[in-house]
Amino acid sequence: MPHNLVIVRAGDSSLHPVWLGNGQERNWDLIVNYFGDSPQAFRHEGTRRIDSKGPKWPALHDFVGKLQEEIERYDYVWFPDDDLACDLATINALFDTCHEFGLNLAQPALSLDSIRGHLINLRNKSFRLRFTNFVEIMAPCFSRLFLRRCWPSFATNLSGWGLDFLWPTWISDPLKIAIIDSAVICHTRPGHGTQYNALEENNISPDEEIRQLLVRERLHPNPMTVGGIDLNGRLYTIWNGGHGQLIKNILTGYLPELANQPISLFKHISPIVDCVTRASAFGMASAASGAESRA
Repeated sequence: MPHNLVIVRAGDSSLHPVWLGNGQERNWDLIVNYFGDSPQAFRHEGTRRIDSKGPKWPALHDFVGKLQEEIERYDYVWFPDDDLACDLATINALFDTCHEFGLNLAQPALSLDSIRGHLINLRNKSFRLRFTNFVEIMAPCFSRLFLRRCWPSFATNLSGWGLDFLWPTWISDPLKIAIIDSAVICHTRPGHGTQYNALEENNISPDEEIRQLLVRERLHPNPMTVGGIDLNGRLYTIWNGGHGQLIKNILTGYLPELANQPISLFKHISPIVDCVTRASAFGMASAASGAESRA
Protein backbone atom coordinates (compact mmCIF):
# COMPACT_ATOMS: atom_id res chain seq x y z
CA MET A 1 0.00 0.00 0.00
CA PRO A 2 1.32 3.48 -0.82
CA HIS A 3 2.28 5.50 2.23
CA ASN A 4 0.38 8.60 1.11
CA LEU A 5 -3.26 9.50 0.49
CA VAL A 6 -5.02 12.15 -1.59
CA ILE A 7 -8.55 13.09 -0.53
CA VAL A 8 -10.18 15.43 -3.04
CA ARG A 9 -13.50 17.09 -2.32
CA ALA A 10 -14.86 16.86 -5.86
CA GLY A 11 -17.72 18.34 -7.81
CA ASP A 12 -18.78 17.44 -11.35
CA SER A 13 -16.11 19.64 -12.96
CA SER A 14 -13.26 18.27 -10.85
CA LEU A 15 -9.87 18.09 -12.57
CA HIS A 16 -8.61 15.15 -10.52
CA PRO A 17 -9.01 12.46 -13.26
CA VAL A 18 -5.99 14.00 -15.02
CA TRP A 19 -3.89 13.51 -11.87
CA LEU A 20 -4.06 9.73 -12.31
CA GLY A 21 -1.97 9.74 -15.48
CA ASN A 22 -1.85 6.72 -17.77
CA GLY A 23 -0.86 3.88 -15.53
CA GLN A 24 2.44 5.29 -14.26
CA GLU A 25 3.57 4.30 -10.80
CA ARG A 26 2.31 6.54 -8.04
CA ASN A 27 3.15 6.73 -4.36
CA TRP A 28 -0.38 7.64 -3.26
CA ASP A 29 -3.93 6.35 -3.08
CA LEU A 30 -6.92 8.48 -4.04
CA ILE A 31 -10.32 8.87 -2.41
CA VAL A 32 -12.88 11.09 -4.16
CA ASN A 33 -15.21 12.73 -1.66
CA TYR A 34 -17.94 13.59 -4.16
CA PHE A 35 -20.53 16.30 -3.47
CA GLY A 36 -22.38 16.18 -6.81
CA ASP A 37 -25.51 14.30 -7.84
CA SER A 38 -24.40 11.95 -10.63
CA PRO A 39 -24.56 8.22 -9.79
CA GLN A 40 -21.82 7.41 -12.34
CA ALA A 41 -19.33 10.26 -11.95
CA PHE A 42 -15.72 9.44 -11.06
CA ARG A 43 -16.07 5.71 -10.69
CA HIS A 44 -12.69 5.08 -12.31
CA GLU A 45 -10.47 2.13 -11.71
CA GLY A 46 -7.87 2.98 -9.07
CA THR A 47 -10.09 5.45 -7.24
CA ARG A 48 -12.67 5.20 -4.53
CA ARG A 49 -15.71 7.46 -4.34
CA ILE A 50 -17.44 8.33 -1.07
CA ASP A 51 -20.31 10.86 -1.23
CA SER A 52 -21.20 13.69 1.14
CA LYS A 53 -22.62 17.20 0.85
CA GLY A 54 -21.67 20.55 2.30
CA PRO A 55 -18.72 22.98 2.37
CA LYS A 56 -15.25 21.49 2.07
CA TRP A 57 -13.81 21.68 5.56
CA PRO A 58 -16.84 20.77 7.70
CA ALA A 59 -17.52 17.89 5.30
CA LEU A 60 -13.90 16.75 5.56
CA HIS A 61 -14.15 16.95 9.33
CA ASP A 62 -16.96 14.39 9.25
CA PHE A 63 -15.23 12.36 6.54
CA VAL A 64 -11.93 12.04 8.41
CA GLY A 65 -13.78 11.25 11.62
CA LYS A 66 -15.60 8.33 10.01
CA LEU A 67 -12.48 6.94 8.30
CA GLN A 68 -9.94 7.95 10.94
CA GLU A 69 -8.55 4.48 11.58
CA GLU A 70 -8.01 3.87 7.85
CA ILE A 71 -6.58 7.34 7.17
CA GLU A 72 -4.08 7.02 9.99
CA ARG A 73 -2.38 4.15 8.16
CA TYR A 74 -0.90 6.74 5.81
CA ASP A 75 2.17 8.89 6.51
CA TYR A 76 0.86 11.94 4.64
CA VAL A 77 -2.58 13.09 3.52
CA TRP A 78 -3.16 15.81 0.91
CA PHE A 79 -6.48 17.71 0.70
CA PRO A 80 -6.44 19.57 -2.65
CA ASP A 81 -9.28 21.59 -4.13
CA ASP A 82 -10.77 20.03 -7.24
CA ASP A 83 -9.81 22.92 -9.53
CA LEU A 84 -6.06 22.33 -9.35
CA ALA A 85 -4.34 21.37 -12.59
CA CYS A 86 -1.38 19.07 -12.03
CA ASP A 87 -0.07 15.64 -12.95
CA LEU A 88 0.85 12.38 -11.29
CA ALA A 89 4.58 13.15 -11.16
CA THR A 90 3.95 16.43 -9.34
CA ILE A 91 1.93 14.71 -6.63
CA ASN A 92 4.63 12.05 -6.30
CA ALA A 93 7.19 14.85 -5.87
CA LEU A 94 5.06 16.56 -3.23
CA PHE A 95 4.94 13.45 -1.09
CA ASP A 96 8.60 12.52 -1.71
CA THR A 97 9.69 15.96 -0.51
CA CYS A 98 7.47 15.79 2.56
CA HIS A 99 9.13 12.49 3.49
CA GLU A 100 12.65 13.71 2.73
CA PHE A 101 12.41 16.74 5.01
CA GLY A 102 10.03 15.30 7.59
CA LEU A 103 7.51 18.09 7.04
CA ASN A 104 4.42 18.44 9.21
CA LEU A 105 2.53 20.79 6.88
CA ALA A 106 3.19 21.61 3.23
CA GLN A 107 1.72 22.52 -0.14
CA PRO A 108 2.84 22.57 -3.77
CA ALA A 109 3.78 25.96 -5.19
CA LEU A 110 1.52 27.67 -7.73
CA SER A 111 2.42 28.30 -11.36
CA LEU A 112 2.69 31.85 -12.66
CA ASP A 113 -0.62 31.57 -14.52
CA SER A 114 -2.50 30.51 -11.39
CA ILE A 115 -5.26 32.47 -9.75
CA ARG A 116 -3.75 33.35 -6.40
CA GLY A 117 -4.41 35.43 -3.32
CA HIS A 118 -0.90 35.40 -1.84
CA LEU A 119 2.43 35.95 -3.57
CA ILE A 120 4.11 33.54 -1.15
CA ASN A 121 2.35 30.59 -2.84
CA LEU A 122 3.82 31.41 -6.26
CA ARG A 123 6.66 29.14 -7.37
CA ASN A 124 10.10 30.61 -6.79
CA LYS A 125 12.72 29.35 -9.26
CA SER A 126 15.59 29.73 -6.77
CA PHE A 127 14.39 27.03 -4.40
CA ARG A 128 13.47 23.38 -4.05
CA LEU A 129 11.26 24.45 -1.16
CA ARG A 130 10.75 27.45 1.10
CA PHE A 131 10.03 27.26 4.80
CA THR A 132 7.05 29.47 5.61
CA ASN A 133 4.52 30.33 8.29
CA PHE A 134 1.61 29.82 5.88
CA VAL A 135 0.11 27.00 3.82
CA GLU A 136 -3.16 27.79 2.05
CA ILE A 137 -6.36 25.80 2.56
CA MET A 138 -6.64 25.12 -1.20
CA ALA A 139 -3.98 22.38 -1.01
CA PRO A 140 -2.58 21.53 2.43
CA CYS A 141 -0.67 18.30 3.01
CA PHE A 142 -0.49 16.96 6.58
CA SER A 143 1.73 14.43 8.25
CA ARG A 144 -0.17 11.73 10.09
CA LEU A 145 0.47 13.17 13.56
CA PHE A 146 -0.20 16.75 12.55
CA LEU A 147 -3.46 15.78 10.84
CA ARG A 148 -4.53 14.22 14.12
CA ARG A 149 -3.81 17.57 15.80
CA CYS A 150 -5.57 19.66 13.16
CA TRP A 151 -8.58 17.49 12.33
CA PRO A 152 -10.91 18.93 15.02
CA SER A 153 -10.30 22.43 13.61
CA PHE A 154 -11.81 21.47 10.24
CA ALA A 155 -15.24 22.21 11.75
CA THR A 156 -14.21 25.63 13.11
CA ASN A 157 -16.35 27.48 10.57
CA LEU A 158 -18.14 26.81 7.27
CA SER A 159 -15.67 28.43 4.88
CA GLY A 160 -12.41 27.19 6.39
CA TRP A 161 -11.03 30.72 5.99
CA GLY A 162 -8.37 31.44 8.59
CA LEU A 163 -7.37 27.82 9.21
CA ASP A 164 -4.25 28.39 7.09
CA PHE A 165 -3.14 31.06 9.57
CA LEU A 166 -4.06 28.93 12.59
CA TRP A 167 -2.42 25.58 11.76
CA PRO A 168 1.19 26.89 11.52
CA THR A 169 0.96 28.31 15.06
CA TRP A 170 0.75 24.71 16.31
CA ILE A 171 4.17 23.77 14.88
CA SER A 172 7.16 24.71 17.03
CA ASP A 173 9.85 23.93 14.43
CA PRO A 174 9.66 26.47 11.58
CA LEU A 175 11.58 24.09 9.30
CA LYS A 176 8.62 21.68 9.31
CA ILE A 177 6.31 23.93 7.26
CA ALA A 178 7.03 24.46 3.58
CA ILE A 179 5.85 25.51 0.15
CA ILE A 180 7.43 23.07 -2.29
CA ASP A 181 8.75 24.89 -5.36
CA SER A 182 9.82 21.64 -7.03
CA ALA A 183 6.16 20.54 -7.17
CA VAL A 184 4.09 23.06 -9.13
CA ILE A 185 0.32 23.12 -9.68
CA CYS A 186 -2.07 25.59 -11.31
CA HIS A 187 -5.08 27.03 -9.48
CA THR A 188 -7.56 27.43 -12.33
CA ARG A 189 -10.80 28.94 -11.01
CA PRO A 190 -11.52 32.31 -9.43
CA GLY A 191 -13.97 33.14 -6.69
CA HIS A 192 -16.12 30.91 -4.56
CA GLY A 193 -17.12 27.44 -5.71
CA THR A 194 -20.44 25.68 -5.36
CA GLN A 195 -19.49 24.53 -1.88
CA TYR A 196 -19.96 28.11 -0.69
CA ASN A 197 -23.68 27.92 -1.47
CA ALA A 198 -24.41 26.93 2.13
CA LEU A 199 -22.77 30.13 3.36
CA GLU A 200 -24.78 32.27 0.97
CA GLU A 201 -28.01 30.53 1.94
CA ASN A 202 -27.32 31.27 5.59
CA ASN A 203 -26.06 34.80 4.89
CA ILE A 204 -22.60 33.93 6.22
CA SER A 205 -19.57 35.83 4.94
CA PRO A 206 -16.18 34.10 4.68
CA ASP A 207 -14.59 37.48 5.39
CA GLU A 208 -16.50 37.69 8.65
CA GLU A 209 -15.62 34.11 9.52
CA ILE A 210 -11.91 34.73 9.12
CA ARG A 211 -12.16 37.99 11.09
CA GLN A 212 -13.83 36.18 13.98
CA LEU A 213 -11.25 33.38 13.94
CA LEU A 214 -8.31 35.79 13.93
CA VAL A 215 -9.77 37.77 16.82
CA ARG A 216 -10.66 34.68 18.83
CA GLU A 217 -7.22 33.11 18.36
CA ARG A 218 -5.38 36.44 18.67
CA LEU A 219 -3.66 35.93 15.34
CA HIS A 220 -1.94 38.63 13.30
CA PRO A 221 -1.45 37.07 9.86
CA ASN A 222 1.72 37.98 8.05
CA PRO A 223 2.68 35.25 5.55
CA MET A 224 6.44 35.13 5.18
CA THR A 225 9.31 32.96 4.03
CA VAL A 226 11.64 32.16 6.92
CA GLY A 227 14.11 29.97 5.04
CA GLY A 228 14.65 27.78 2.04
CA ILE A 229 16.62 25.01 0.39
CA ASP A 230 18.11 26.25 -2.87
CA LEU A 231 18.63 24.19 -6.03
CA ASN A 232 22.08 23.13 -4.80
CA GLY A 233 20.76 21.89 -1.45
CA ARG A 234 21.98 24.86 0.58
CA LEU A 235 19.88 26.01 3.53
CA TYR A 236 19.30 29.71 4.18
CA THR A 237 17.18 31.02 7.06
CA ILE A 238 16.51 34.31 8.78
CA TRP A 239 18.34 32.95 11.85
CA ASN A 240 21.58 31.46 10.56
CA GLY A 241 23.06 34.61 9.07
CA GLY A 242 21.77 33.69 5.65
CA HIS A 243 18.98 36.24 5.49
CA GLY A 244 20.79 38.38 2.91
CA GLN A 245 21.18 35.46 0.51
CA LEU A 246 17.62 34.35 1.31
CA ILE A 247 16.26 37.72 0.23
CA LYS A 248 18.48 37.75 -2.88
CA ASN A 249 17.27 34.28 -3.87
CA ILE A 250 13.63 35.25 -3.36
CA LEU A 251 14.01 38.30 -5.59
CA THR A 252 15.99 36.60 -8.36
CA GLY A 253 13.66 33.58 -8.24
CA TYR A 254 10.69 35.80 -9.05
CA LEU A 255 12.41 37.75 -11.83
CA PRO A 256 11.91 38.58 -14.61
CA GLU A 257 8.31 37.41 -14.48
CA LEU A 258 7.35 39.74 -11.62
CA ALA A 259 9.59 42.66 -12.50
CA ASN A 260 6.47 44.74 -13.06
CA GLN A 261 5.23 44.07 -9.51
CA PRO A 262 7.82 45.82 -7.29
CA ILE A 263 5.28 46.62 -4.59
CA SER A 264 4.26 42.97 -4.29
CA LEU A 265 7.89 41.88 -4.12
CA PHE A 266 8.67 44.49 -1.48
CA LYS A 267 5.71 43.36 0.62
CA HIS A 268 6.98 39.79 0.36
CA ILE A 269 10.49 40.48 1.62
CA SER A 270 9.71 43.30 4.08
CA PRO A 271 8.59 40.87 6.86
CA ILE A 272 11.98 39.15 6.58
CA VAL A 273 13.79 42.49 6.92
CA ASP A 274 11.58 43.44 9.88
CA CYS A 275 12.16 40.11 11.58
CA VAL A 276 15.92 40.27 11.15
CA THR A 277 15.97 43.88 12.33
CA ARG A 278 14.03 43.00 15.47
CA ALA A 279 16.28 40.01 16.13
CA SER A 280 19.38 42.17 15.70
CA ALA A 281 17.98 44.83 18.02
CA PHE A 282 17.15 42.17 20.60
CA GLY A 283 20.67 40.77 20.29
CA MET A 284 22.28 44.17 20.74
CA ALA A 285 20.04 44.95 23.72
CA SER A 286 20.91 41.59 25.30
CA ALA A 287 24.60 42.20 24.75
CA ALA A 288 24.36 45.66 26.26
CA SER A 289 22.47 44.29 29.26
CA GLY A 290 25.11 41.60 29.72
CA ALA A 291 27.90 44.18 29.56
CA GLU A 292 26.19 46.32 32.21
CA SER A 293 25.75 43.33 34.51
CA ARG A 294 29.44 42.48 34.18
CA ALA A 295 30.57 46.05 34.83
